[in-house]
Amino acid sequence: MTPSEAKKRITALRAQVAHHDELYYRHAQPEITDFAYDGLKRELADLEARFPQFASAESPTQRVGDDRAQGFVQVAHRQRMLSLDNTYNETELRAFHTRLTKLLGRDDLHYTVEPKIDGLAVSLTYEQGRLARAVTRGDGEKGDDVTANVLTIAALPRELKGGRVPDSVEIRGEIYLTAAQFERLNAERAAAGEELYANPRNTAAGTIKQLDTAEVARRKLSIVLYGLGHCEPAVVRSQTGLHAQLRAWKLPVVERIWQAQGIDAAWAAIGELDQLRRSFAYGTDGAVVKLDDFDQQREAETTAKAPRWAIAYKYKPDTARTRLNAITIQVGKTGILSPVAELEPVLLAGSTIARATLHNEDEIRRKDIRVGDLVEIEKAGEVIPAVLRSFPEERPRGAKEFDLSAAVGGKCPVCGGKIARVEVADEEEQGVAWKCQNYDCRAQRAGRLGFFCSRRALAIDGVGGVVAAKLVELDLVKDPPDLYDVPLETLATLNLGTAEEPRVFGEKNATKVVAAREAARSLPLEKWLYALSVPDVGETTARALGRRHRNFAELTESVLLRAVIRKAEADAERTRINPRARNNPPKDEADRARREKLHAELSAEIAALDAGPLAGMPADIGPVVAASALDFFASTPGKRLLAKLRKLGIDPQGTVATAGVFTGKMLVLTGTLPTLKREEAEQKILAAGGKVSGSVSKKTSYVLAGAEAGSKLDKAQELGVPVIDEAGFLKMLAGG
Repeated sequence: MTPSEAKKRITALRAQVAHHDELYYRHAQPEITDFAYDGLKRELADLEARFPQFASAESPTQRVGDDRAQGFVQVAHRQRMLSLDNTYNETELRAFHTRLTKLLGRDDLHYTVEPKIDGLAVSLTYEQGRLARAVTRGDGEKGDDVTANVLTIAALPRELKGGRVPDSVEIRGEIYLTAAQFERLNAERAAAGEELYANPRNTAAGTIKQLDTAEVARRKLSIVLYGLGHCEPAVVRSQTGLHAQLRAWKLPVVERIWQAQGIDAAWAAIGELDQLRRSFAYGTDGAVVKLDDFDQQREAETTAKAPRWAIAYKYKPDTARTRLNAITIQVGKTGILSPVAELEPVLLAGSTIARATLHNEDEIRRKDIRVGDLVEIEKAGEVIPAVLRSFPEERPRGAKEFDLSAAVGGKCPVCGGKIARVEVADEEEQGVAWKCQNYDCRAQRAGRLGFFCSRRALAIDGVGGVVAAKLVELDLVKDPPDLYDVPLETLATLNLGTAEEPRVFGEKNATKVVAAREAARSLPLEKWLYALSVPDVGETTARALGRRHRNFAELTESVLLRAVIRKAEADAERTRINPRARNNPPKDEADRARREKLHAELSAEIAALDAGPLAGMPADIGPVVAASALDFFASTPGKRLLAKLRKLGIDPQGTVATAGVFTGKMLVLTGTLPTLKREEAEQKILAAGGKVSGSVSKKTSYVLAGAEAGSKLDKAQELGVPVIDEAGFLKMLAGG
């Protein structure tokens, strides 16, 4: 791989990982398995190691995932709350042990082996023995204060009793939802015609970020504690001692930990845990191996994002074999036709599985999967089950290769419209797929409405897949903005069932929808742009577009997007006529002279674009995105959407950076500000021409520090970076 190819791949991987981090940490709605995510991150780390010239402190490989959300006060951890490095194989686990023996100069290392709980990390602070606050991991430096929600957990003591209680202690653990409570919640949602929750982990993560404490209490979260942060004075000297002390304080802990002398014993314990873990009340996806002795932990130290003295060994996802009876086709919000495996029902990871994803036609052919095959399926918890492979040696005679177009008769199975093979290359779907060309296809309309109301978009809770499909079926909604025209009374009496077995949506649910849709009116341009399902515009690109345009009117006539397209055209033409090209050399001297002149003109045009409309242009907005956005809003459906928004009086505003006091400046925020929320401060910085970074370096212009500022403040003082408080920040914005 050449440096140029590596740089391109690194940029693409960072965008992919950032996209999946956003879904996992901020929205608790991952699209891919942990195994697939870890593979992307591993590839990125390997490339950064091979090409250190492209390494960056801002890379996802160097940072802890950030779970902070709007509506919560942010609190700094007294001791950083890190994530864990992980592995899926024994060789890497043993390499971890070898590194520690070299680092510590001894090979008689003692470990603990503990279940890796599949939940949401949290830190509890007890002051003088009483629970003072509960904070999520956040970005490792500070997290969201979720104390009110954590206090709804009945099994969590508000006071430590049992002797040896420190003056102040941070106790780390995991919030989770038991299988029984998860099934109860989904049964309630099914009865109400609402979309079901995907899995316990995502539901627990979403619950702890609810602003309605009564709703949190109703969902009945649980907690398990296993780690130590800041502690004054020290009361334990080892991980084993910590577990004993946690039990003495009557705190919820894991059923069992293993003490292991050496890596052989640790490996054996990992195997024992694998046999027991499915009987635990919480989901587990691995085993955590930690140095037992705290002095040795301190000697081993940490990296920027993970301790060197611990590693997570992750179990391979559960799999099962079953028969593929049929392949059916679903049509999504963008018109993509997705094949779904209809399976002989099989028990897998505690659930009966009858359907699984097949991704796309090319994937089916690559894996040589045919109707009638025995197949292996995987359920990794975060996404719906997937078909891994077939067993051709056991294939029934006459099984044919799958042809999607033939299977649907060359037309959309929902609307009967034309389908076509298209290249898909946005943040959420990639590759070649069949797509319904009818924008007004009923399946697409329902999918767009459900997405429009999703938490990642406008957060109009209550309008899930079932409700969205019913609203479209009854012709109450054609385009997502039509939801605003559906009266409360109509929503309340909406029958989600049948005439024989009615299920009425209800006034309570309808009232929530009306309140949420009104609140969405004030959301920024980036949210609305994403919510409208513009082709090729994912969450990251919507954010970038929203920060470069003032409103939809400016976006539809965007000088910026036209410049992006023109630069791509000019660059392609410059490459084609390059007078020094080996694969396409000039025919003669006259041709060379002509090319030299045109090459210089194109280079000058590109330089002018970079210095003009494209100055500071984020890499997220490329020619494909630019063309898709412009083409969509120039199309009949796009114009129709904008006309409906104007009629509703909805004019979302972008967060456009203009020349201001922070033009060309990089700012870092740390601590809790007296009056401004973090998002508000960030928007003010962007509007004043500045940029926001998550780490302090020599390139940092200012550090905006609030109460309980963490290590970023120390780093700023060490580097001599100016530190300002909120009052000074607001004074600078006012021109003082």
